[in-house]
Amino acid sequence: MDALLRRPFPLQTSPLHLGCWLVGISALTLTFLVSLPFLPIDETRYLGVAWEMFARGDFLVPHLNGEPYHHKPPLLFWIFHLGWALFGINDWWPRVAGAAISFSGLLLTARLARRLWAEEAMLAPLAGTILLGAGLWAAYTPAVMFDMLLAVCVLLAMNGLWDAAQGHGRAWTWVAAGIGLGVLAKGPVVLLHVLPAALLWPWWRPLAQPLGRWYRRLALAVLGGAAIALAWAVPAAIRGGPEYAHMIFWGQSAGRIVKSFAHRRPWWWYFPLLPLLLYPWLLWPSAWRALSRLEWRTDPAQRFLLAWAVVPFVAFCAISGKQAHYLLPLFPAVSLLLARTLATREILATRFDHFPLLLPFLAATALLFLRLRPPAHLPPFIAESAWWPIPALAAVAFFGWLAPGRILSLMVSSLAGTTVLSLVILALGLGRAAAPYYDVRPTSRFIAQAQAEGRPVGFVGKYHDQFHFYGRLTQPIEEISWSSLHAWAKDHPHGLIIETFANTPPSEFAAPVFQQPYRGRILLVVAASDVMAVFGDASTNPSNDEADDASE
Repeated sequence: MDALLRRPFPLQTSPLHLGCWLVGISALTLTFLVSLPFLPIDETRYLGVAWEMFARGDFLVPHLNGEPYHHKPPLLFWIFHLGWALFGINDWWPRVAGAAISFSGLLLTARLARRLWAEEAMLAPLAGTILLGAGLWAAYTPAVMFDMLLAVCVLLAMNGLWDAAQGHGRAWTWVAAGIGLGVLAKGPVVLLHVLPAALLWPWWRPLAQPLGRWYRRLALAVLGGAAIALAWAVPAAIRGGPEYAHMIFWGQSAGRIVKSFAHRRPWWWYFPLLPLLLYPWLLWPSAWRALSRLEWRTDPAQRFLLAWAVVPFVAFCAISGKQAHYLLPLFPAVSLLLARTLATREILATRFDHFPLLLPFLAATALLFLRLRPPAHLPPFIAESAWWPIPALAAVAFFGWLAPGRILSLMVSSLAGTTVLSLVILALGLGRAAAPYYDVRPTSRFIAQAQAEGRPVGFVGKYHDQFHFYGRLTQPIEEISWSSLHAWAKDHPHGLIIETFANTPPSEFAAPVFQQPYRGRILLVVAASDVMAVFGDASTNPSNDEADDASE
C-alpha cells in the first residue's frame, strides 16, 4: 500500500478521462445555456456579425450594422454558419461550438503529450485534465470568443512543429494549416505564438538537422499559412472595397500592433491575475515543487514548451493592450510542463496541497457577507442572488478537502473538478441573478417589432450590434450623437431613439416607451416625437456614453 501511495500516478484508463472531460465541458455548457444570455458587448457583437453575414448570404465580408467589419476574420463566424445551416438559426449552437472547440484543444494537448514523451502514456490524460481545470480555460469553454479557437490553431501548429523537429517532413503541412487557420481565427497574432518556438529551434531541437533546411521549411510553412489566409482575404478585399482592404491588410497587422502599444496597461498587469487565471494550479504547492525541478537542460521537450510559453508571455507584457483571454493559447504549454514534472518526480502531497480549496470557501464567505450587508455601490443582483450557492461552495471546499491527498493523480482530478463545479455553482447562482441586467433580448424584440412596422431606429453613441442577433434584425440601426439628436428626431418623426444612462435621464428621455436594466445602467427607448416636444439645449451630453470596448 505504501508503494502505491508513493507512486505519483497509478494506472487509469484514457476512456475514463475522456468521459470526465466531456462531463465537465457539458456541465459548463449546459449551465451557461440555462443561466446566462449572450453578454454585451463582446458576445452579442460577434453573434450579431455572424447573423448579418448569414442573413445577407455574404460569407466573405463580415458586416456589423450593415457596414463591413474588419476587426475580426471570419473563421469563428463560419463555424457558427455551419451549425445554423445544419440545425437552423438557434441560440444554443454558438455555446456548443465553443465547447467543441475547447474539447478539440484538450485532444490536441493530449496528442502533443504523447508525441513529446511517448514512454509516458499517462501524461496525455493528465495534461488535458490540468488544462480543463485551469480557471480561465474552463470559464471560456462555452464563451463566444475568438481566443479559444486561436489556441486550438496554435496547438495544431505546435503539434506539427514538434513532429517536424522529429524529422517528419510532412508535419510542416500542419504548421502551415495552424498558421493559416490562426490568421483566419484572429489575425496575424498567431505568429506571435508560433514563431518564437520555431525560431528558437536550435535551442530545443531533439534531433540534429541542417540549420538551413529547418528555416527554409519554416519560411515555406509561413508562406503556406499566408496562402490559406489570402484565399479568403483577397476576394474579401475585392468585394469589401478599398477601405476594407486597407484595414484587413494593414489595420489587422502593423496598425493593430501600433495601437497595442498605446500605453493602456502597465507591463506587470498580468502578474496579479495569474493565480486566478491559472487557478488552482498556481495556488497548489505541489505544482511549485514540481516546476522547481524542471529538467529543461536535458529534456528538449521542456525547452520547446518553455520557448512556446515564456517568449510570447514576455511579449504580451510588453504590449500595452492587455486582456486576460489573450493568454489562452499559452495554457496548453503550461499544462504540459506541469504534467511532465508531476509525473517524472516522486512528489508526495502535503497538508498544504489543499490550499487552493480555500478559494471556494472564501467565495462562499464573501457571498454570505454581501448578502447580509450588500454595499450600495455593488450591482443590485448581488443582493438578489439565491442563498444556495453559499452552502454549495462551502460543500465543494469541504468534500475536496476529503479527497485523497497523497495520490497526486487523484488530487489533480479533484482540483480540476473543483474549478468546474465552482464555476457551475457561480453561474447558476450569481449568473441567473445577473442575467436580467445583461439580457438584451427584450430590447432586441422590441426593436424588431418596431422595424417590422417601418419605424426607423437610432442609437445615441457607438452601437456594437448588441440587438441584431437576438432580434434577428435585417435593417441597420443608425448611430446618432447628442448634438444631432433633435435634428434626427425632426427628420424621423415616427422613429425610436435608444440611449443608456447611469444617472437620471434628461428631459428628452423622461417618457420612454420601453426600458430595461443594461450593464449597471438603464436603457431607455423614446419616441422621436417626444424628443421633439422637449425644448432645451440639444448639444449637451448628459449620458456619459460608454467608450468603445477595448477588447476589439
